[in-house]
Amino acid sequence: MKKTLSLAIALAAIVTFACTWNPSVTAVPITAPWDSMNLPVEDDARVWGSTPTELKIAHKGDKASTLAAYEKALNANGWKSAGAPDTRTVVFRKDGKEMELEIYDFENTGVILTLK
Repeated sequence: MKKTLSLAIALAAIVTFACTWNPSVTAVPITAPWDSMNLPVEDDARVWGSTPTELKIAHKGDKASTLAAYEKALNANGWKSAGAPDTRTVVFRKDGKEMELEIYDFENTGVILTLK
């Protein structure tokens, strides 16, 4: 019985460790203008680059759900999609400005937002 319990605890620890998402990039603080956009960067995400014109984030989630979360957040901020997305990028426009959202394979799902 004691042996079985020890084996179960060891197995649970291995599974927990194996499922832990730990991207290889170092987290940095999110800066303006991104910090006021209510972007999905709080849970299972790591901001690893933030300048006034570019934001880089690694996400634990898959591309489809990550893209949907960003589209929802950007639409809530008044950004409108400028056409159907291709497999990697979506262009958004607001008040004569343009922003590109790139989704790619990186630490599960990588996102780069670029203000043009």
